[in-house]
Order: sequence, then C-alpha cells, then structure tokens
Amino acid sequence: MNVKKPSVYPSISSHERGAVLIVVLLFLILIMMVGVIAVRNSTIDLKLATSDQINTVLLQSSDSVNNKIEMSVNGDPLSQEHKQIMSFTGIFGYYILNSSADSDIIDFCYRPRAGFFNIDKAVIRRNTGMLVSNNEGYCNPEKTEDYTSARNTTMTQVMVKNVSNVAGTRAFGHMTLGSDTEAKTAKMYTFDIYSTSVLPSYGNAKTGKIQECFQKDASDSTNGVSKCMTDNNIPNKMLVEQVDVANIQNGEFCNFFGNTSGSSTNKLCRDS
Repeated sequence: MNVKKPSVYPSISSHERGAVLIVVLLFLILIMMVGVIAVRNSTIDLKLATSDQINTVLLQSSDSVNNKIEMSVNGDPLSQEHKQIMSFTGIFGYYILNSSADSDIIDFCYRPRAGFFNIDKAVIRRNTGMLVSNNEGYCNPEKTEDYTSARNTTMTQVMVKNVSNVAGTRAFGHMTLGSDTEAKTAKMYTFDIYSTSVLPSYGNAKTGKIQECFQKDASDSTNGVSKCMTDNNIPNKMLVEQVDVANIQNGEFCNFFGNTSGSSTNKLCRDS
C-alpha cells in the first residue's frame, strides 16, 4: 500500500515578509539618491563648463576690437582700415584733426563683416546731448549684420573717449615715448577704448532693454553698460584699453630736378 506523505514547504511569517520589503525599499531609495546626486553634479559641471565657454567667447570678441585698432593704426597709411582710424572721420582722427571735439564721446557697434568703423553709423555725444545721432549707432539684436560673426551669437558695442587732458597731467605726459624734450612737433593723444561684448540669446531681456543698456556710459561703474547688462541677466564682458597715439610731423626731401637717382622712395614724392 502506497502512503502519500504530505509535502512540506518552508513558510515565511508576515513579519519576515515585511522586513524584506523594507530592505528592498531602502535599497531603491539609496539608488535613487545616488542617481539624483550624479545628475546634479553633472548639471553643475555642465553649467561651469558653459560659463567658462561664454566668458572665453566674450573675451575673444572684446579683444578682437583692440587687436583691430592696433593693426590698423600701425598698418599701411594708405589702407582703408587706417583711414577708418586716423582720417578726419575716423575714431582717432576725429579728435586729432578737430580741436573742438576733445570732450566728445563716440559710440558705435562693431561690425567686422561690413567694415570696422563708419562715422555715418555712429553716435557722437557731447556733454549731456548728442551731436550726431542715428538708429545704427547701437547694436540691435534683431539685425544679423550687428553680430560679429555669421553665427549670430555675439555682438560688441564700443565707446571711444578722449582722456588726453587727464593723461597730460602726468610728468612728461605731452611727450612721445622715445623722444627728447626738443621733439615738440609730436603731440600725444590718449584714448580709452571700452569694448562690451554680450550674448543676447542667453538672456531673457527684450531688444529695447538691451539697446537701452548699450546707450549708457561704459565708463560709469555704478550705472554703466556692464552693470545694466548684469542686472538684466545678460552675459557680458567689458575690456578697457588705453591707447596712446602720437601725431608726429615728418619731413621728406623730394628731388624732382636733374638726376633723380638716389631720391626718396617715399610715396608722397611723385613726379606727377
């Protein structure tokens, strides 16, 4: 006779089942916390990297203005870039060749793709008013040509201020570097160049507000361009460079009679 023995299975009490469930939940909570911390750290690292990249882009954009000015001043006097700097309608020539413009301030939007400077697209301020005013003197985020590159990310507003009177109060401030006290045909001019670069797309300010900030005095540390941009959460970077320009009068001997061999090769000496 076959006798069936009852099967015996291990049983888990309700208390043990509850303990296992709590342990599993604790593990899930720990995993979630580790995941949240990892995501948060990644976000912080991303923000730091993005902030560093923004500062680099803005710094390069502002510095490009200073490099352009230096290359143009020291470049070929017959080049178009040199004329945009040193001619009567240039940013330095306007002051050097116009004695009544010493206290004027020039504002213009840096448009390297269209040309470095055009006085017809600049604003000239005198005292509390505007001597020359137009709608193109300040960068407009809605115009693609006002950006420094075709990527339409960065724009740079420039302010030129003649500080020769202040600089001239220094000892020998009126003299050109490398010249002696007899070289009185050379006059030194000193200018402060304020280059403010911004990334309008990274802020939430409206176009009118950005242009309003651009119209402020860049040399004002309490209520200037940079302070206004920062208050409106617009990434910005301003570089200030002081430039010394010497207006040196040179003479050249030109021989137009008899044997011309050995005469000056200066372009100003021409037979016709």
